[in-house]
Amino acid sequence: MSELKHGFRINTEMCQGRMHCMRACPTRAIRVKNGKAHLISELCIDCGLCLTVCPTGAIAATTLTFAELDRFKFKVAVASPALFAQFGMSDTPESVGRALLELGFDAVWEYSVDIELIDRAIAACVKKWPGPFPLISNSCPVVVRLVQVAYPSMVEQLIPVDAPREIAARELKRRYSQELGIAAEDIAAIYITPCLAKTISILQPAEEEKSHLDGAVGISQIYNDILYKLRTGLTRENASRKFSFSGEMFHWGAPEGEFPSLSREHYLPLTGLTDIIKVFDDIEKGKLRNIEFLECHACQGGCVGGNLTVENLYVARSKNLRLVANMPRSVSKFEEEVQRRYAIEDFSLRRSLKPRKIEGETGDLRGRVLRRKKAEELLKALPMLNCGLCGAPTCKSHAEDVAASRAEIGDCIFLSPDRIVHLRALYLDHQDTK
Repeated sequence: MSELKHGFRINTEMCQGRMHCMRACPTRAIRVKNGKAHLISELCIDCGLCLTVCPTGAIAATTLTFAELDRFKFKVAVASPALFAQFGMSDTPESVGRALLELGFDAVWEYSVDIELIDRAIAACVKKWPGPFPLISNSCPVVVRLVQVAYPSMVEQLIPVDAPREIAARELKRRYSQELGIAAEDIAAIYITPCLAKTISILQPAEEEKSHLDGAVGISQIYNDILYKLRTGLTRENASRKFSFSGEMFHWGAPEGEFPSLSREHYLPLTGLTDIIKVFDDIEKGKLRNIEFLECHACQGGCVGGNLTVENLYVARSKNLRLVANMPRSVSKFEEEVQRRYAIEDFSLRRSLKPRKIEGETGDLRGRVLRRKKAEELLKALPMLNCGLCGAPTCKSHAEDVAASRAEIGDCIFLSPDRIVHLRALYLDHQDTK
């Protein structure tokens, strides 16, 4: 497997080792060693919780800059539906689209057709799926990576249907290449993303195939620029540009976005990693028997609550509901286009998803068994207080780290009094440098 990329970076100079990130991480991917946070790359699912809890701002998202887009001849914004819920009630999707043109994009792709296509593909897949159930949506990259890392036996239950943003990027490159007579590789499909996870799903898709998208720009990164354009006015050329945004596009930006084509009694929407993990635990125990499809969003409230959004979640949710209710619905031309493309498109993933290889879980069977037995023996010597002062989030994690040669058993303060002296010196040093 190639080196794993992630949608954020840790600035060790700013890090003060306060352990907020380590405690928040749902897959125990962060350790704090010598007063600095460090990442166990293969355990990270890019949920962004570390970014939101870091008190010093040492963890920051990595996205594209506009300067990096200059190598393309034609730049197309594929905006998440969540973008349009970030502004005032009087700021229409059309005005936000025109503001994107003002920022340097050559076009804005309105992808309600792509969303409708994937809705129908999901419904068809659920109907003919032989089992096991429930199928799990893969539109949230965090959920996909959570299954790959923590629930490998459930990987085959991730629905093998591509995300609308990928289908949109493939189609826009095909269409603009034909219309403009330029090569598809000279056309940039840039996703305006509500979360850092979608950034990394473009740079390094979970199925290990190249994305049709060429990068992502965070909503928070361009929010102020868009707002400025909305308040100061647009150029005459862009002010006259027409868009065909429709209500079908906006239901995908919130929970139950994939519901319209599915039967409610066999469908369960979930938001927030804590609740998703609880339900996944129940699936592993065989408790969920009457659900056919889980729509899962790692961010509370769905994409409108992503970690790269700006607006208050509940205000954004209200705006999104209004857009769904008040935007025009599909017309005959829309339906004709859906029918045409549904008959000829392939909506399946480019490659099947596999569990992620984890350090300590690789190698031959004998080696894995020996490591687990060693971790179990080491755990007996630990106090089970999960204080985190060893640099691992739990005593079990510390035992596993020692068994995998990532740590020393003496890092536990109860087994090495010198550890307390060392930690005290580290944190006093942090205080002195403030």
